[in-house]
Amino acid sequence: MTAAHGVIAILESTYNSLDLDTILDLYADDAKLTAHLFGLVNANKRQIRAFYADLFEANGDVEFVTRCISGTPDLVIWECDVRCTARRNSSALGVTRGDAVVMRGVSLLSWRDGLIAEQKDYFHVASKC
Repeated sequence: MTAAHGVIAILESTYNSLDLDTILDLYADDAKLTAHLFGLVNANKRQIRAFYADLFEANGDVEFVTRCISGTPDLVIWECDVRCTARRNSSALGVTRGDAVVMRGVSLLSWRDGLIAEQKDYFHVASKC
């Protein structure tokens, strides 16, 4: 088991809690998030909170499922699926309310002092029905 595998147990359970405060506790105060699928570049911690709040409001049954994990204690590469049911139409994602959606991609997570300092997400809508 690599150091990254210990981190992923924390990540997956924390994200799947869908609790914004618990999720935000993983991020350093000066953390940055880039999520290309959603048009975010270097979002600050306040914007990170808003991003996850909107993700959870716009989608039901949100689940983060790990596909692969690798890295070091300082840089974790997390390949995962985000599975959900769209609660509203999104022309940007090409989904309609009620669609079962799988977003597939990778998160590059840079860690500092046990917290996420920078996250870069590269996801796409892999399937919808």
